Amino acid sequence: MTSEKKSLLLAQLQEAIDEAISDSPRVSEVVVEMKLAGYDLCLILESTVAITPNEEHQTDGVPEPMLTDEDLEFLHELNIAA
Repeated sequence: MTSEKKSLLLAQLQEAIDEAISDSPRVSEVVVEMKLAGYDLCLILESTVAITPNEEHQTDGVPEPMLTDEDLEFLHELNIAA
């Protein structure tokens, strides 16, 4: 995966987290309660995301060729070792 793709996905994750928090009915209720109690609220959340390549799904390299039995038979008929 390119660093550009990673950046795009991380930005989408941040947007999804922001939407989830702002759309949360419970968060909205508490904010209203705090305002009614006479407090102004500034909510600052910090998150850390760590990503590592998954060994089962690596797309950066050349994919391993997948040959069917028919492919192998055809190559054998042409005297080509697979």
